[in-house]
Amino acid sequence: MKKIIITQRYEKIGKFNELRDNIDSRLPNLIQKLGYTPILLPNNLNNLKNFIKDISPKGIILSGGGDVLKKDLRYKVESELIKISIKKRIPMIGICRGAQALNIFFGGKLIKVRNHVRKTHKIFGPIVKRKKISVNSYHDFGFFEKTLGKNLKPLAYSSDKVVKSFCHNKYNLLGIMWHPERYKNFKLFDKRLIKNYLS
Repeated sequence: MKKIIITQRYEKIGKFNELRDNIDSRLPNLIQKLGYTPILLPNNLNNLKNFIKDISPKGIILSGGGDVLKKDLRYKVESELIKISIKKRIPMIGICRGAQALNIFFGGKLIKVRNHVRKTHKIFGPIVKRKKISVNSYHDFGFFEKTLGKNLKPLAYSSDKVVKSFCHNKYNLLGIMWHPERYKNFKLFDKRLIKNYLS
């Protein structure tokens, strides 16, 4: 099966401040159900480029969860992954925080938004066409069309004009501001969307 790299959170845990990688286990489960082999990426590798070369992934997912504005080790790793994705033409999907990382990488800005934490929003735009699609929402910061990074094209909006999805005009990069892994039953819309961009 095709291998898909997935990034992880990087956190200090417990009274001994252990530095641990962790992830919502539903995300690799979703990727496996789509017919891929999920490969979890450690944050503290000695040589990221060699790891990518050895794995030879067919796609990269920047996972959600965490604060992209911290600009910690995970931020540096994901920024390097974006460069590798562009150079080697590896498809990439950014989920929530991952989409924020993509936006920042291309010079965009994050804006504090209201009513986007533990909410459900109907989305509109080219990505949904005429379908009625609703998505979950777990983010305090987002972006509007005018605060998107260079060459990023909006694909979906919520009713308050917050951009919920975008792609790059040149590279196979997709950002989504919802969590497809957080549904009890994975949605057909999400499964098709992910497979389309990783193909």
